[in-house]
Amino acid sequence: MRLNHDERGLTLVELMVVVVFLAVGILTLTLVQTHSFRDVYGTGLHTRALDIAQLQLETARSAGFTLAQSDSGVTGGFTWRCDVDSVDVALRRVTATVSWTDKGATRSVRLMDLLSAR
Repeated sequence: MRLNHDERGLTLVELMVVVVFLAVGILTLTLVQTHSFRDVYGTGLHTRALDIAQLQLETARSAGFTLAQSDSGVTGGFTWRCDVDSVDVALRRVTATVSWTDKGATRSVRLMDLLSAR
């Protein structure tokens, strides 16, 4: 019994080519996933730092013009500093700076707001 050309199946070379293409595709997807994970982790750190800076601004704002004062501390691996400076007779600038280390580099965010005596 003779087999048709359509019934013969794959050769070993064709099978190896398919395996190589699949391996390259899977490696590419793995690299994309790894980079995505790192980016999401870094963005999460940045968001947490912004939350801490916003909290410090809100703390100074809730203390009011006369009681707002400079402060600093460490929260969950983040170092923060809140500076209150006089800009004018009835105006103070509040600056919240949060720093952290990511991938061996120091990163930071800074938020500023103004408090008035009125």
